[in-house]
Amino acid sequence: MIERYLTLFGKSETIKFLDFNETPPPKWIRVNTLKINPKDLKSRLRKKGFSLKESEWLPYAFKVQKEPLSIGSTHEYLQGYYYIQDIASMLPAHFLNPNSKDLVVDMAAAPGGKATHLAQIMKNLGSLVLIDRNKKRIPALKINIRRMGVHNSIILNMDSKNIQKLGIYADMILLDAPCTGEGLIRQDPSRKKSKKLADILNMSKIQKNLLGSGLDTLKKNGLLLYSTCSIAPEENEFIINDVLKKRKSIKIIPLEENLGISGFTRVYGNDLNEDLKHSQRFYPHKHDTIGFFICLLKKI
Repeated sequence: MIERYLTLFGKSETIKFLDFNETPPPKWIRVNTLKINPKDLKSRLRKKGFSLKESEWLPYAFKVQKEPLSIGSTHEYLQGYYYIQDIASMLPAHFLNPNSKDLVVDMAAAPGGKATHLAQIMKNLGSLVLIDRNKKRIPALKINIRRMGVHNSIILNMDSKNIQKLGIYADMILLDAPCTGEGLIRQDPSRKKSKKLADILNMSKIQKNLLGSGLDTLKKNGLLLYSTCSIAPEENEFIINDVLKKRKSIKIIPLEENLGISGFTRVYGNDLNEDLKHSQRFYPHKHDTIGFFICLLKKI
Protein backbone atom coordinates (compact mmCIF):
# COMPACT_ATOMS: atom_id res chain seq x y z
CA MET A 1 0.00 0.00 0.00
CA ILE A 2 2.75 2.44 0.92
CA GLU A 3 4.54 1.86 -2.39
CA ARG A 4 1.35 2.83 -4.19
CA TYR A 5 0.94 5.92 -2.00
CA LEU A 6 4.49 7.02 -2.79
CA THR A 7 3.64 6.79 -6.49
CA LEU A 8 0.39 8.69 -6.02
CA PHE A 9 1.46 11.41 -3.59
CA GLY A 10 5.24 11.52 -3.33
CA LYS A 11 7.22 11.04 -0.11
CA SER A 12 6.25 14.19 1.80
CA GLU A 13 2.49 13.83 1.23
CA THR A 14 2.61 10.11 1.94
CA ILE A 15 4.23 10.70 5.33
CA LYS A 16 1.56 13.28 6.21
CA PHE A 17 -1.18 10.91 5.03
CA LEU A 18 0.17 7.97 7.05
CA ASP A 19 0.69 10.09 10.17
CA PHE A 20 -2.87 11.43 10.03
CA ASN A 21 -4.24 7.93 9.61
CA GLU A 22 -2.88 7.18 13.08
CA THR A 23 -5.28 9.74 14.59
CA PRO A 24 -8.98 8.97 15.13
CA PRO A 25 -11.38 10.98 12.96
CA PRO A 26 -13.58 13.64 14.55
CA LYS A 27 -17.18 12.71 15.29
CA TRP A 28 -19.83 14.39 13.17
CA ILE A 29 -23.62 14.39 13.35
CA ARG A 30 -26.10 15.30 10.63
CA VAL A 31 -29.25 16.96 11.95
CA ASN A 32 -32.42 15.32 10.62
CA THR A 33 -34.35 18.39 9.48
CA LEU A 34 -37.43 16.22 8.90
CA LYS A 35 -37.83 16.22 12.69
CA ILE A 36 -35.96 19.20 14.14
CA ASN A 37 -34.08 22.29 13.04
CA PRO A 38 -30.32 22.53 13.69
CA LYS A 39 -30.55 25.42 16.13
CA ASP A 40 -33.02 23.59 18.37
CA LEU A 41 -30.99 20.37 18.38
CA LYS A 42 -27.79 22.25 19.17
CA SER A 43 -29.53 23.94 22.10
CA ARG A 44 -30.87 20.63 23.46
CA LEU A 45 -27.49 18.90 23.26
CA ARG A 46 -25.67 21.88 24.74
CA LYS A 47 -27.90 21.66 27.82
CA LYS A 48 -26.70 18.04 28.20
CA GLY A 49 -23.06 19.18 28.14
CA PHE A 50 -22.20 18.57 24.49
CA SER A 51 -20.11 21.10 22.59
CA LEU A 52 -20.87 21.26 18.86
CA LYS A 53 -19.20 23.20 16.05
CA GLU A 54 -21.14 23.93 12.87
CA SER A 55 -19.61 22.71 9.62
CA GLU A 56 -18.46 25.24 7.05
CA TRP A 57 -19.79 22.88 4.35
CA LEU A 58 -23.30 22.00 5.52
CA PRO A 59 -25.50 24.10 7.84
CA TYR A 60 -27.05 21.00 9.41
CA ALA A 61 -23.77 19.20 10.17
CA PHE A 62 -21.96 19.55 13.51
CA LYS A 63 -18.58 18.37 14.76
CA VAL A 64 -18.80 16.92 18.26
CA GLN A 65 -16.07 18.69 20.23
CA LYS A 66 -17.11 17.67 23.75
CA GLU A 67 -19.00 14.50 24.58
CA PRO A 68 -20.01 14.00 28.24
CA LEU A 69 -21.74 10.75 27.26
CA SER A 70 -21.92 8.72 24.08
CA ILE A 71 -23.47 10.78 21.29
CA GLY A 72 -25.23 7.61 20.17
CA SER A 73 -27.05 7.06 23.45
CA THR A 74 -29.06 10.26 23.88
CA HIS A 75 -32.85 10.45 23.72
CA GLU A 76 -32.43 12.79 20.75
CA TYR A 77 -30.50 10.13 18.85
CA LEU A 78 -33.08 7.46 19.61
CA GLN A 79 -35.84 9.83 18.46
CA GLY A 80 -34.10 10.22 15.11
CA TYR A 81 -33.10 13.86 15.48
CA TYR A 82 -29.64 13.17 14.05
CA TYR A 83 -27.43 10.61 12.34
CA ILE A 84 -23.79 9.96 13.29
CA GLN A 85 -21.87 10.26 10.03
CA ASP A 86 -18.49 11.45 8.81
CA ILE A 87 -18.76 14.81 7.08
CA ALA A 88 -17.36 13.36 3.81
CA SER A 89 -20.13 10.76 3.79
CA MET A 90 -22.71 13.54 3.89
CA LEU A 91 -21.49 15.01 0.61
CA PRO A 92 -22.88 12.46 -1.92
CA ALA A 93 -26.53 13.20 -1.08
CA HIS A 94 -25.74 16.91 -0.76
CA PHE A 95 -24.16 17.09 -4.22
CA LEU A 96 -26.82 14.91 -5.86
CA ASN A 97 -29.45 17.22 -4.35
CA PRO A 98 -32.69 15.52 -5.50
CA ASN A 99 -35.97 17.42 -5.40
CA SER A 100 -39.33 16.43 -3.98
CA LYS A 101 -40.66 15.12 -7.31
CA ASP A 102 -37.79 12.83 -8.25
CA LEU A 103 -37.59 9.06 -8.43
CA VAL A 104 -34.29 8.37 -6.72
CA VAL A 105 -32.45 5.05 -6.32
CA ASP A 106 -29.81 4.32 -3.70
CA MET A 107 -28.02 1.27 -5.11
CA ALA A 108 -26.18 0.30 -1.89
CA ALA A 109 -28.40 1.75 0.80
CA ALA A 110 -27.61 -0.05 4.06
CA PRO A 111 -27.21 0.94 6.82
CA GLY A 112 -29.03 4.11 5.75
CA GLY A 113 -26.82 7.15 6.29
CA LYS A 114 -27.04 8.42 2.74
CA ALA A 115 -30.56 7.05 2.23
CA THR A 116 -31.99 9.02 5.15
CA HIS A 117 -30.06 12.08 3.97
CA LEU A 118 -31.65 11.78 0.51
CA ALA A 119 -35.11 11.59 2.12
CA GLN A 120 -34.28 14.66 4.20
CA ILE A 121 -33.29 16.68 1.13
CA MET A 122 -36.42 15.45 -0.70
CA LYS A 123 -38.55 16.60 2.27
CA ASN A 124 -39.96 13.07 2.53
CA LEU A 125 -41.63 13.47 -0.88
CA GLY A 126 -41.01 11.88 -4.27
CA SER A 127 -39.99 8.23 -4.45
CA LEU A 128 -36.90 6.69 -2.90
CA VAL A 129 -35.92 3.13 -3.85
CA LEU A 130 -33.40 1.67 -1.41
CA ILE A 131 -31.52 -1.44 -2.52
CA ASP A 132 -29.02 -3.62 -0.72
CA ARG A 133 -27.93 -7.14 -1.62
CA ASN A 134 -26.77 -8.15 1.86
CA LYS A 135 -29.75 -9.56 3.74
CA LYS A 136 -27.93 -9.16 7.07
CA ARG A 137 -27.67 -5.40 6.54
CA ILE A 138 -31.37 -4.86 5.82
CA PRO A 139 -32.49 -4.77 9.50
CA ALA A 140 -30.13 -1.85 10.22
CA LEU A 141 -31.50 -0.02 7.19
CA LYS A 142 -35.08 -0.58 8.35
CA ILE A 143 -34.28 0.64 11.85
CA ASN A 144 -32.66 3.84 10.60
CA ILE A 145 -35.45 4.54 8.13
CA ARG A 146 -38.01 4.26 10.94
CA ARG A 147 -35.90 6.12 13.49
CA MET A 148 -35.36 9.06 11.13
CA GLY A 149 -39.05 9.22 10.17
CA VAL A 150 -38.61 8.44 6.47
CA HIS A 151 -41.78 7.39 4.68
CA ASN A 152 -41.14 8.09 0.97
CA SER A 153 -39.10 4.92 0.48
CA ILE A 154 -39.26 1.24 -0.33
CA ILE A 155 -36.54 -1.25 0.64
CA LEU A 156 -35.50 -4.04 -1.73
CA ASN A 157 -33.15 -6.87 -0.79
CA MET A 158 -31.54 -7.59 -4.17
CA ASP A 159 -28.32 -7.19 -6.15
CA SER A 160 -28.26 -3.76 -7.78
CA LYS A 161 -26.55 -5.19 -10.85
CA ASN A 162 -30.03 -6.56 -11.68
CA ILE A 163 -31.74 -3.21 -11.22
CA GLN A 164 -33.02 -3.16 -14.82
CA LYS A 165 -35.37 -6.02 -13.94
CA LEU A 166 -37.41 -3.58 -11.85
CA GLY A 167 -38.49 -1.83 -15.05
CA ILE A 168 -37.98 1.65 -13.60
CA TYR A 169 -36.06 4.65 -14.87
CA ALA A 170 -34.65 6.97 -12.26
CA ASP A 171 -34.24 10.73 -12.27
CA MET A 172 -31.27 10.36 -9.96
CA ILE A 173 -29.14 7.50 -8.66
CA LEU A 174 -26.69 7.37 -5.79
CA LEU A 175 -24.08 4.65 -6.08
CA ASP A 176 -21.91 4.71 -2.98
CA ALA A 177 -20.14 1.68 -4.33
CA PRO A 178 -18.87 -1.23 -2.26
CA CYS A 179 -15.11 -0.83 -2.04
CA THR A 180 -11.97 -1.92 -0.23
CA GLY A 181 -12.35 0.98 2.20
CA GLU A 182 -8.78 2.24 1.90
CA GLY A 183 -10.05 5.58 3.14
CA LEU A 184 -11.30 4.14 6.43
CA ILE A 185 -7.96 3.40 8.08
CA ARG A 186 -8.58 6.13 10.68
CA GLN A 187 -11.74 4.30 11.75
CA ASP A 188 -10.40 0.77 11.30
CA PRO A 189 -6.59 0.39 11.53
CA SER A 190 -6.80 -3.28 10.51
CA ARG A 191 -7.38 -2.10 6.94
CA LYS A 192 -3.68 -1.24 6.76
CA LYS A 193 -2.94 -4.94 6.36
CA SER A 194 -6.21 -6.61 5.42
CA LYS A 195 -6.42 -5.54 1.75
CA LYS A 196 -4.16 -6.49 -1.14
CA LEU A 197 -3.94 -5.23 -4.70
CA ALA A 198 -5.90 -8.30 -5.80
CA ASP A 199 -8.78 -7.14 -3.58
CA ILE A 200 -8.75 -3.72 -5.26
CA LEU A 201 -8.78 -5.22 -8.75
CA ASN A 202 -11.56 -7.64 -7.84
CA MET A 203 -13.64 -4.86 -6.33
CA SER A 204 -13.16 -2.70 -9.43
CA LYS A 205 -14.93 -5.35 -11.52
CA ILE A 206 -17.93 -5.23 -9.19
CA GLN A 207 -17.93 -1.43 -9.30
CA LYS A 208 -17.89 -1.38 -13.12
CA ASN A 209 -20.85 -3.76 -13.26
CA LEU A 210 -22.85 -1.75 -10.74
CA LEU A 211 -22.11 1.55 -12.45
CA GLY A 212 -23.10 0.13 -15.83
CA SER A 213 -26.40 -1.16 -14.44
CA GLY A 214 -27.08 2.17 -12.79
CA LEU A 215 -26.46 4.13 -15.98
CA ASP A 216 -28.75 1.78 -17.92
CA THR A 217 -31.51 2.59 -15.41
CA LEU A 218 -31.02 6.35 -15.57
CA LYS A 219 -33.42 8.58 -17.49
CA LYS A 220 -32.10 10.85 -20.21
CA ASN A 221 -30.70 13.97 -18.53
CA GLY A 222 -30.65 12.04 -15.27
CA LEU A 223 -27.80 12.25 -12.77
CA LEU A 224 -25.79 9.49 -11.10
CA LEU A 225 -23.41 10.24 -8.28
CA TYR A 226 -20.60 7.72 -7.84
CA SER A 227 -18.68 7.67 -4.58
CA THR A 228 -16.41 5.40 -2.57
CA CYS A 229 -14.57 5.49 0.74
CA SER A 230 -11.44 4.35 -1.11
CA ILE A 231 -8.54 6.47 -2.30
CA ALA A 232 -7.44 3.87 -4.88
CA PRO A 233 -7.62 5.25 -8.45
CA GLU A 234 -8.43 1.70 -9.58
CA GLU A 235 -11.75 2.00 -7.73
CA ASN A 236 -12.43 5.59 -8.71
CA GLU A 237 -10.95 7.44 -11.69
CA PHE A 238 -10.22 4.26 -13.62
CA ILE A 239 -13.85 3.15 -13.23
CA ILE A 240 -15.21 6.46 -14.50
CA ASN A 241 -12.62 6.67 -17.29
CA ASP A 242 -13.66 3.23 -18.53
CA VAL A 243 -17.32 4.30 -18.66
CA LEU A 244 -16.53 7.50 -20.54
CA LYS A 245 -14.61 5.51 -23.15
CA LYS A 246 -17.49 3.12 -23.75
CA ARG A 247 -20.50 5.43 -23.39
CA LYS A 248 -20.60 8.64 -25.38
CA SER A 249 -23.93 9.52 -23.75
CA ILE A 250 -22.28 9.96 -20.33
CA LYS A 251 -20.41 13.05 -19.20
CA ILE A 252 -18.95 14.33 -15.94
CA ILE A 253 -20.72 17.29 -14.35
CA PRO A 254 -18.65 19.67 -12.16
CA LEU A 255 -19.79 19.69 -8.55
CA GLU A 256 -21.30 22.97 -7.38
CA GLU A 257 -18.68 23.53 -4.68
CA ASN A 258 -14.95 22.77 -4.70
CA LEU A 259 -14.65 21.33 -1.22
CA GLY A 260 -12.07 18.64 -1.98
CA ILE A 261 -9.20 18.47 -4.45
CA SER A 262 -9.47 17.51 -8.11
CA GLY A 263 -9.46 13.87 -9.17
CA PHE A 264 -6.52 12.42 -11.05
CA THR A 265 -6.27 12.98 -14.80
CA ARG A 266 -2.90 11.24 -14.95
CA VAL A 267 -1.90 8.42 -12.64
CA TYR A 268 0.52 5.48 -12.74
CA GLY A 269 1.70 6.80 -16.12
CA ASN A 270 -1.82 6.65 -17.59
CA ASP A 271 -3.53 9.67 -19.12
CA LEU A 272 -7.22 9.74 -18.16
CA ASN A 273 -10.19 11.80 -19.32
CA GLU A 274 -9.49 15.46 -18.62
CA ASP A 275 -12.98 15.94 -17.19
CA LEU A 276 -11.98 13.80 -14.22
CA LYS A 277 -10.56 17.04 -12.82
CA HIS A 278 -14.21 17.78 -11.95
CA SER A 279 -14.38 14.82 -9.58
CA GLN A 280 -13.28 15.46 -6.00
CA ARG A 281 -11.06 13.63 -3.54
CA PHE A 282 -10.93 14.00 0.23
CA TYR A 283 -8.02 13.02 2.45
CA PRO A 284 -7.50 12.78 6.22
CA HIS A 285 -4.42 15.02 6.23
CA LYS A 286 -5.97 17.68 4.01
CA HIS A 287 -9.62 17.77 5.08
CA ASP A 288 -9.64 15.92 8.43
CA THR A 289 -12.13 13.43 7.02
CA ILE A 290 -12.00 9.81 5.96
CA GLY A 291 -10.54 9.19 2.51
CA PHE A 292 -13.31 9.70 -0.03
CA PHE A 293 -14.04 10.11 -3.76
CA ILE A 294 -17.04 11.73 -5.49
CA CYS A 295 -17.94 12.07 -9.16
CA LEU A 296 -21.23 13.29 -10.67
CA LEU A 297 -22.30 11.85 -14.03
CA LYS A 298 -25.06 12.91 -16.42
CA LYS A 299 -26.79 10.90 -19.15
CA ILE A 300 -27.27 13.11 -22.20
